[in-house]
Amino acid sequence: MRRPSDPRWEAFAAREPHFAVLTASRFRQANLTPASEREFFDSGEALVDWTLRTIELRLAPEFAPMTTLEYGCGIGRLAIPFARRPGAVTAVDRSPAMLERARREAERQGVTHIEFRTPEALFAAPRKFDLVNCYLVFQRIPHSEGLALLDTLVGCLGAGGIGVFHFPYRTTASRLVDASRRLRRVPAINRVANLLRGRSAGEPFFASYTYNLHEVFQVLDERSIESTHVAFEHHEGLAFATIFVEAAVSDVGKAGRAGGAWEAGGERLRPASSADARDASERGWGPASGEKSARDHPIEVRDLIARTSIDDLNRTAEEYFASLTDWEHQLAKPFSKPDETPALLMDVATVLQGLRLTPGATVLEFGAGTGWLSRFLTQLGCRVILLDVAPTALTIARDLYERLPIIGDRPAPQFLAFDGRHIDLRDESVERILSFHAFHHAANPDVVLREFGRILTPGGIAGFAEPGPRHSRRPLSQFEMRTYGVVENDVDVHAIWRTAQTCGFTDMKLMVFHAPPFHVSLEEYEDFLAGGPTCARWVPLTRGFLRHVRSFLLFKEGTERADSRSATGLACDVSASLTSAPALEGETLLVDATVTNSGAAPWLPSDVEAGGVMVGAHLYDAAGKLLHFDVARSPLAKPPREIAPGETVRCRVSVPPQQAGRYVIEVDCVAARVTWFAQIGSRPATVPVDVQRVRRTSDR
Repeated sequence: MRRPSDPRWEAFAAREPHFAVLTASRFRQANLTPASEREFFDSGEALVDWTLRTIELRLAPEFAPMTTLEYGCGIGRLAIPFARRPGAVTAVDRSPAMLERARREAERQGVTHIEFRTPEALFAAPRKFDLVNCYLVFQRIPHSEGLALLDTLVGCLGAGGIGVFHFPYRTTASRLVDASRRLRRVPAINRVANLLRGRSAGEPFFASYTYNLHEVFQVLDERSIESTHVAFEHHEGLAFATIFVEAAVSDVGKAGRAGGAWEAGGERLRPASSADARDASERGWGPASGEKSARDHPIEVRDLIARTSIDDLNRTAEEYFASLTDWEHQLAKPFSKPDETPALLMDVATVLQGLRLTPGATVLEFGAGTGWLSRFLTQLGCRVILLDVAPTALTIARDLYERLPIIGDRPAPQFLAFDGRHIDLRDESVERILSFHAFHHAANPDVVLREFGRILTPGGIAGFAEPGPRHSRRPLSQFEMRTYGVVENDVDVHAIWRTAQTCGFTDMKLMVFHAPPFHVSLEEYEDFLAGGPTCARWVPLTRGFLRHVRSFLLFKEGTERADSRSATGLACDVSASLTSAPALEGETLLVDATVTNSGAAPWLPSDVEAGGVMVGAHLYDAAGKLLHFDVARSPLAKPPREIAPGETVRCRVSVPPQQAGRYVIEVDCVAARVTWFAQIGSRPATVPVDVQRVRRTSDR
């Protein structure tokens, strides 16, 4: 498995890279034409498509690997098609010549994100993959080494991962042909055979090894395999078995399996028989599925995008909203349906937490639709821009704001039409972008990402709550595309990140969460917090949920200036005293305060609506009972100005007149619409006050 590359194979692979993979004469360099080269790589695309469809039909519905290992990649016939699908691909080959040619071929085809590695590099730092594929490899390896390789590759599968392994198990050639192949292992006889065939005498002969499937399944039996599917094919005198295995989600034993047969996902598998051979389909370079999906002819979202212009898609969106005769469902969101509300609110909470919003921040909602989420953002005090391609959707959003007026004084929303290409805002003009179940409708996601990078301020954040990489194949997505012509794109976070890095973004964070919550008993809750077995139950459920969800954040290059619009970094030191004694009933109580900004964030001027910092006071009686919260506020400086970290200012607080008695005035700083500083850890100053009754002439 880890033996060095055979020099004969190296030389042959460098000389005949296509033929070394598919041994048909039209793939020799001397015979290769543009048409045959297209056939070569098209066969890889067909095989990858068949492989993924078989996995989906037989083992794992809606399978969408985040990570794929293509072992024995050759010149990229399968690695390149895998890389055109969502996920990350690692392509491995022990031949440096093959790896180098695969790199060049991937670049030629515009696929530049495959990670090419040698087996030594791969196994030096073992990692797990969702999909491990090894096709047309084992036949070139003696069976003892091949079985060891199989064991290693199965060990590379993550929990619930899928392995696809292609084994020749019987020769179907005549005895004469089989004998001649054995003789060609003798170098002298091989040289003669090459000359008789009109080939170079030094061209090596590479034997095709066959495997005992019983031994193959014994190797698999030692691993935690949940289920198995086997497909059979015949090609060039060999019978092949393509074995699909699904790794167990948890490491459970496989005891109780009888020799000679293997239980796999409820099916009883056996070594191939003549009946299997009769049922197998002949195919040039890979098995024919012989299966019909329930979605016989699903709409391919890539085809929909290719045949529809951006302007046509915009019109489609407008026609949909314009056709609505009743706006009740739209206006009631996210509380339109009890069954969808929890998931919507879970997504909202997750992405809002990541966006770290502050009052007064300018936020663009991409694909705002009818505006229910934008209204929430406005209520939070953000300066919201609703962007949508459908004018009627924005009309419904305006109606929503009118029917449900915002409570308090908040920045008015802006409604902005989008042409699907250019966002009509100046560079670096918004601090946050939110795409809530909208980005996957974009037919030109790369263009949209470039616009996001352009309009975000340095250090700004774009937050996304989107579906997963198989979204277009879901029944509702197919219905929407077929009925309304709307784009229901698959969300490939690897492709998004590759583009984002060219648009000014320097970091991407994906959010791990689980909806609905994981329900446990009291005892299981205790066990979970103690790191017990309950944790092992939570992990696979969360992984299963996240297969079909992509909530993530993109961070724009640069540093965002922190200030008092956020509680983070706010702290103060306060000392205070009464200006004069005694304090008299009916007279204003004047308190002099010395305030130091002891935090990391500058304080905005006191006249700023959101985040402006003032000195304030609470009034307690002598026993500590709160009488009046926020009894007084005063600016820190006149005229108002920003207070830098480390700066000390002196100011005066005027507390309204009180009746005779003993009081305590608590002096603290407050950031408007954000927080009182004592609530986040600062220590306020306390001033005892004895208010005396004023003695009048009549009292004498």
